[in-house]
Amino acid sequence: MSTSRLSRFLRASLGKQGGQVGLLLLACLGLYFFAYRGGRFFLVPSASMEPTLLEGDQIVTLRESVYGRGDVVVLRDPEDEKAYIVKRIMAAGGDTILVAGGAVYVNGSYVSEPYILSTPDYEMRTYSVPEGHVFLLGDNRNNSEDSHLWKDKARPVNEIIGKVRFIYFPFNRFGFFQGYPPMTLDRDLLEQRPGVL
Repeated sequence: MSTSRLSRFLRASLGKQGGQVGLLLLACLGLYFFAYRGGRFFLVPSASMEPTLLEGDQIVTLRESVYGRGDVVVLRDPEDEKAYIVKRIMAAGGDTILVAGGAVYVNGSYVSEPYILSTPDYEMRTYSVPEGHVFLLGDNRNNSEDSHLWKDKARPVNEIIGKVRFIYFPFNRFGFFQGYPPMTLDRDLLEQRPGVL
């Protein structure tokens, strides 16, 4: 919808002054989300985040002052500077992460992940994430090129473009993106449950 059409629509529905107020409000919202919060539009390029995000989903990201474990973020592809990827932050600076026995452990604690497609069929030795960096995995663990495969496993936080906040297409998936932070279970509790570790 062009600006003149939008202006006419707002004047018709809200009156002359209401139309001006409406345009001013839309301009302020646009400035906030796209200039101040760094709002960006992306197309999910692969199936690496299934079932959370599907290949072809069109998403909106917003820049955050802090990113943490469980956030689904977009960043530049470390193997192709012209491309973008979407992954989940599993560990942050100062954390250790281990993948063993089909499970992920952060700082020695098992991570419960009901959002993944299937448990990882690979192993990864304990890795310490440097300060100012994040360790990222795709939710489709066995079909994702991510930190467990990259030469430089952790990525600098300043490479993150933004956190996924909204899916705007396809329309049957339209709505605010509901993240699911990883839940960790206490190691002592797990040791009381035979067969878990």
